[in-house]
Amino acid sequence: MEIIHSTPERFYRAVKDLQEQAPVVEGGLQRSFTGCYTSLSRLKRAAQRNLQTLVQTEALCTASWWALGQPFPEEELNHAWRDHLFNDFHDVLPGSCIEPAERDALEIYGKSGQILRRLRLAAATAFNRGEYQSAEIPLTVLNANPALTRVPVEAEFMLSHRPKWSGKWHVQLQDLSGNPIVCQEEQPEALLPFNGWRRKICFMADLPGIGAKNFRLKAVEGATRQSPCRTALNFEPDETTGLVRQLFDHRGEPLLSGLLAKPIVVEDLGDSWGTNCWAYRKVVGEFQPDSRSIRLIEKGPVRNIWQSIHHFHHSKIIIDTIGYADWQVLEIRLRIHWNEERKRLKLSIPTRFKQGDVRCEIPGGVIDRPADGQEHVHGRWLMLADSETALAVVHTGLHGFDCHDGEIRLSVLRSAAYCHEQGFKIAKYPARKFMDQGVHQIRLLVVTGKANELPMRLPGLADWLDSPPAVYAHLPIGSMTKTDDIPYPEILSGESKEFLPRLPQNLRLSACKPSADRKKIILRLQEIAGKSAAVELRLNYPESRYSCKFKPYEIKTVAVDRAGGWKEVDLIDE
Repeated sequence: MEIIHSTPERFYRAVKDLQEQAPVVEGGLQRSFTGCYTSLSRLKRAAQRNLQTLVQTEALCTASWWALGQPFPEEELNHAWRDHLFNDFHDVLPGSCIEPAERDALEIYGKSGQILRRLRLAAATAFNRGEYQSAEIPLTVLNANPALTRVPVEAEFMLSHRPKWSGKWHVQLQDLSGNPIVCQEEQPEALLPFNGWRRKICFMADLPGIGAKNFRLKAVEGATRQSPCRTALNFEPDETTGLVRQLFDHRGEPLLSGLLAKPIVVEDLGDSWGTNCWAYRKVVGEFQPDSRSIRLIEKGPVRNIWQSIHHFHHSKIIIDTIGYADWQVLEIRLRIHWNEERKRLKLSIPTRFKQGDVRCEIPGGVIDRPADGQEHVHGRWLMLADSETALAVVHTGLHGFDCHDGEIRLSVLRSAAYCHEQGFKIAKYPARKFMDQGVHQIRLLVVTGKANELPMRLPGLADWLDSPPAVYAHLPIGSMTKTDDIPYPEILSGESKEFLPRLPQNLRLSACKPSADRKKIILRLQEIAGKSAAVELRLNYPESRYSCKFKPYEIKTVAVDRAGGWKEVDLIDE
């Protein structure tokens, strides 16, 4: 046998005459190492969060460069991208590396994230140039998720430079014209006893697709009483566990056959890769609720938050279940203290959907995974449906799951040994290092809707979960008024400075960046509904429109010049 160092082109020429006999493979090329779907959960969550934050920051920097003359931070962004891509190495991201490598990788993600925080602040400053407007406490919110522009926003701030030692005070949120906006005060991160010096609010905001929006906060004398709201998504909390007992669809029909997101513990004796492990179904225990912990900890016109604490052996989970008054989403936040070895934490989601496969996000599209009880991999969301109704779960980096008889079991953590291959036998002594020990912060979104419509909402929700709008309290609000000396675009004046409007529901923006020659901006979009569609794209600066057609799941890369000319360009070159 002669081995030749060749090229792809030479290889394809050599096999061209064999194409009639070549086998046709549909679907994935391989399925192996099921442990890698979950191993080192911190890295997977950090990778997903850092990637979407890169896209968000790049878009905001592009908008401030193109429309406002802000220098484009090419070198810093390239540095952040290279750091992110370095961690895509095949023993880091799959979770089969040693513990020091995990620490190094998390530090690299942290360095990339620190660069991005600084660049987002620079973009926020650029969107607030001009004559400063009066505001007791100014608030700026930046968005770069044009698929989802009406979202909850959380903001923390100091009520004043010094505590207001006497009296009762509440916070009023206003637009720049002084009109009040409904908001809800909640417990801030800081547990200070200084008469509510540190404050936190939550409110529903209508944001630009890409751009900034300004608000004012004002301290108003007097206390307010907040009552629980009626949630937009219809569900029933369970008073004995603190979990959700039932969830209803748009017709009022029940969707669950048991408790939602019930934490269960499963045996996992696999090595770091999960070699030859195809299913993880042996339940060895369940987290039990502390009945004293179950309570409504926040209530008001925006959302209700139920909290419960659950225990298993030496581990603990604090579960916050959040229902919104004006947002058809159920959010679940988990703070997990995990101290188990050679076990796996799964969340049980039992549904009424006993038939059919599981529709899952994968890079560039979707795929149906079998509901056969075996462990499968997916992207940021999965969905079960019948002909009419669907239930979907959106998450932060939980890529392993199994499904059987309508019950999804979402893999959250696994405590296999670090960098362990099954040929190395592990005994009780000497002690070894096990993955995923310690504290983890997990967030899920559970949504329902019509089966043919719900998939269009999911990518935008996944983007929001990983890169929510950037919020800046106390950053001065600039008027952006157009003058001879400061020729800001008229469209970027006022309280909502929108560079790119909301996209059609069936499109997702995966990049907004300068062209290679710096004479155009590049928009990369994908059709996400799996249907052919004619759409109209808009840009506010320069004000222009472009009509085009997308094939199912097609990715288009479009360049826009300063004269408002649109042109489809090659994805590889741009």
